Amino acid sequence: MKSYFIYSDTLSRFKYTPNHPFRPERAAIMYNLCKKYGLIDEPWISVIEPEPIPDELLLLFHTDRYLKTLKDAERGQITEDTALAGLGTSDNPIFPDMFEKTSYAAGGTILGLSRVMEGQERAVAFNPIGGFHHAFPDHAEGFCYLNDIAIAGKMLRRQGRRFAYIDIDAHHGNGVEAGFWEDNGALIISIHQSGYTIYPGTGFENEIGQGKGRGYTINVPIPPQTDDDLYLRAFLAVVPPAVKAFGPDVILAQLGADALANDPLTNLCLTNNCIRSVVEEIGLLCDKIVGMGGGGYNLERATRAWTIAWAVLNDIELENPYAGLLSGVMTGPEIDGGDLSDPHIYISGPTKERNEKEIDRVVDYIRKTVFPIIGAHA
Repeated sequence: MKSYFIYSDTLSRFKYTPNHPFRPERAAIMYNLCKKYGLIDEPWISVIEPEPIPDELLLLFHTDRYLKTLKDAERGQITEDTALAGLGTSDNPIFPDMFEKTSYAAGGTILGLSRVMEGQERAVAFNPIGGFHHAFPDHAEGFCYLNDIAIAGKMLRRQGRRFAYIDIDAHHGNGVEAGFWEDNGALIISIHQSGYTIYPGTGFENEIGQGKGRGYTINVPIPPQTDDDLYLRAFLAVVPPAVKAFGPDVILAQLGADALANDPLTNLCLTNNCIRSVVEEIGLLCDKIVGMGGGGYNLERATRAWTIAWAVLNDIELENPYAGLLSGVMTGPEIDGGDLSDPHIYISGPTKERNEKEIDRVVDYIRKTVFPIIGAHA
């Protein structure tokens, strides 16, 4: 097995704006947790620094005009194209070294993919500052300037490889979906809070691709206040059957942690116990996996979840070497007692019943409409 943790201490310190929700420092928090728990000490694990994406690869997804606008904005050259490209908004501000930093951040995913695909053995990679699933070819959206996932997917398709994309971020992966809407060599699956209640307002179950790609886009919108057991119910009903039927060469997994309870930008009620189960299932579906952080705006909860995900991807049992110190109370991202795992959350009553009914409706639609097209079985 080969395993690659993508990390740069310098990159983890850049900021969009002082109060922007996207905080690259999460990479440093996760890295330190992984060091503490011995999750980067194994002989098969390498820590590698990201590299910027060459323009030749950027152009596999993004337009030349958009890339020029990004570079111009970085130098303070503001034109009409700047606004058309979605730059200078509260979501996508213009900041020093904007193109350079986002190129390195997204480049980590491309580097991880290249390493994972080098040999025949099982291989995984994780880029905690990757997962920019909202960026479109010609404009920025939702904190995302360069779409590392779509670029990675275009690289794979150029090589004749098939990939499955699994997105568990609370927000619909609209930019990635747009890039492969008519491609039957890419299976695009997004499980997210319903677009009726959250940005970007898309990703409904009847969005299934078109042309040759019809049936190869799968959206699973879930209602607010969905908890672990209902989420897993939807995930297990849709993702494993679809991915097994498709048979990808590699899985690109956007492991957004903003579906966790108490995230300031979302309304779901997951715990990292659910993230653990999801990543365990993903690990059974393919021998080559590239994971990305995506969303996650409660840094303590998000970094705990990603640390657990990294342990699962590497088949490492978590043991806290400091448990019991300071009367069992730890400082840092862990909860009291030094445990990375969240306490379970159970939703009950009318909300649970309503959510269960809605999730069953969505799953039933996918099974009846999409599964026959791609040869999946419930």
